[in-house]
Formats: sequence, C-alpha cells, structure tokens
Amino acid sequence: MQNRFKHIRNSVWIVAVFLCHLTAFSAGNEGSMFVKCEFNKTEFYAHECVCATVWLYSEDADIAYVNELVSPSLRKGEFSYLSRLSQSPKAHRENIKGVDYFVFPLSSYMFTMSNAGKYQMIDGEFEIGINVPVVYNDPFYGRIRGVETHSRRVRMSPSSFKVKSLPPVKEGAPFSGAVGEFEVETIVPKGDIIVNEDASLIIVVKGKGLLGSDILPEYREAFGTGNKLKSFTERTDSFYDGKDIVSEFEMECEFVPTDIKNCEIGVVRFGYFNPETGKYETAESKPVKIDVKSSAVKIAPVYI
Repeated sequence: MQNRFKHIRNSVWIVAVFLCHLTAFSAGNEGSMFVKCEFNKTEFYAHECVCATVWLYSEDADIAYVNELVSPSLRKGEFSYLSRLSQSPKAHRENIKGVDYFVFPLSSYMFTMSNAGKYQMIDGEFEIGINVPVVYNDPFYGRIRGVETHSRRVRMSPSSFKVKSLPPVKEGAPFSGAVGEFEVETIVPKGDIIVNEDASLIIVVKGKGLLGSDILPEYREAFGTGNKLKSFTERTDSFYDGKDIVSEFEMECEFVPTDIKNCEIGVVRFGYFNPETGKYETAESKPVKIDVKSSAVKIAPVYI
C-alpha cells in the first residue's frame, strides 16, 4: 500500500513538473490600453446633429473581441435624438507622447441636444480580449510558440461638450426647425403630362444635418398656377458619410394640371439655421414650367 501511495505521489510530482515546464514562458507583456469618446464638435448648437465615436487605444494590435458591458451615458440631461451608426470611422494609428497606439472604433452615434448647457459623457465600460503570443517549454517537443487570449476590463474616460442656444428667430422668417446646411429642388419625372389627369413630381431637400420626421419645406405656395395639389407622401433618410451626418428628404406630390398654356410649379422654400455662419438662411428651388398636353394626344390602345 505504501508503494502504491508513493507511486501516486511520484506521478503527481511528475505532472506538476510537466505543467511547470509547459507554462514557464507563457506570460506575455501586455501594452497599455484606454478607451475615450471623441466628438466631431465639442461646442455646438441645440438641435445640431453631432457624431460621437468611442475609440479603443491599444499598444497591442491583435484584439480578439470587444464586449460592451456598460453603455456610455450622460452625467446629467438627456439626448433629444440618439441613434447608433452602422458605419464607423476607420481604424488608424496614433503616436501619443512617444507611444504608438493602434486605434479601433468600438461604436459610433449621432445625437442632438435640445437644451443649452455643459454636458459630460461617462460610464462606458468594455471587456477587451487580447491575443498575446507565448512560448511553451514542452518537455518532449522543446519550445513551442502559441497564443493566449487575455481579458481586460477598461472604463471609458469622461468626455465633455458644450451646447449653445439658437439665436431668436425673426418674426415671419421661414424656419423649419432644421439645423445644418441644405438645398432644395423640384424634380418632374420624364413623360407626358395630360391636362386634368393625375401627375407627380418630387421635392427634394438634402444637405448636412439631421432632418426630423416633423420637418417640411414651405410647399403650399408652389402650387396653384394652372394646377392643384391632391396629396403627397414623404420619406427621410440620414446617414454618416465618413465626415458629416447627411440627410435627404423626398416629398412625392400628386397634382392635377388644369391649364395647358400656363402651368407652373413655383418656388419651394426651406428655412434652416446654419451653424457654420451662425445665421438663419433660406434655400429656394427654381420654378418649373410644366409642359401640359391635351388629352387628344393620348395614344389609343391597339387591338389585334
């Protein structure tokens, strides 16, 4: 029995020595790492759309995974609009105080604020998996190279921004509520337009900035000269073009031309606040003369 326990003790000792040799060179040196949030503007106007990107700065380039444990949030106040962007800026490298970092985008958002004041983004926490090269000292095969994935929890450092109030709007100014820089045009699709029959055109507003679902151009005065507006449908799309938030609003209008000789779509106006100039501005479309044809020009169906 004693010989049996002695044999077991010897076996355990051999396995311990084996593991000790196997892991003797497995510890790798991990570089420094931190997370911060950057804004494309740190001082901007209320209702101005801003892009925020959460970046991972790491001396190690081989990142295995990233898990968001706690989402970034405001210390006080709330966003009037917040949406995660499907497209993020590209990864790159930066040198900070002589240290080279690999910089990876973790998440990007576009947001607006309604109220002026000073704000701070806080609370972001992430679990980062790092692939670390290791060397195993195998008692049978010698030195073997491999990779271990180490996990680290990293908190985002707080980031501050300031929101300014919009200046007062002059009485009678055509302000839609949009903040950015926009243009407007009226597009009439190709094809014959027949008097007293339904026709359609598209009013397009596009530019830098966010267009909300409740924002419309001044379109009513554009109709009435040899035509009548029946109805319209609308859609809005916003996206990040790699530098700015860009929006495009399309308003498809169904109208009836009532005058063959004098049918025109007048000027469509869109008032907005331009944060670059600090002024309220108005974009105007060009009037469009409609070529209206008599119902006699309609081609009769051909029967065989």
